[in-house]
Amino acid sequence: MLIERIEAIPDLRGQLTDVHRGGVVGTGGDGEGGPNWTVPVLTDRSTHRRDIARIIRTLQGQFDLED
Repeated sequence: MLIERIEAIPDLRGQLTDVHRGGVVGTGGDGEGGPNWTVPVLTDRSTHRRDIARIIRTLQGQFDLED
């Protein structure tokens, strides 16, 4: 679902992102209802895009990884 939403952004179609390279990893959660998964940072943070960060935060709030 995450990759589908990122690839729906016209200028990102076919581009490799940290999501493509590193996938999604579990964080174990913080026990306070925070996200229990994240995307590892593999590229220079100065190249990160707000639209992708917004997609990740939205999906983190909606979906927890299975234990």
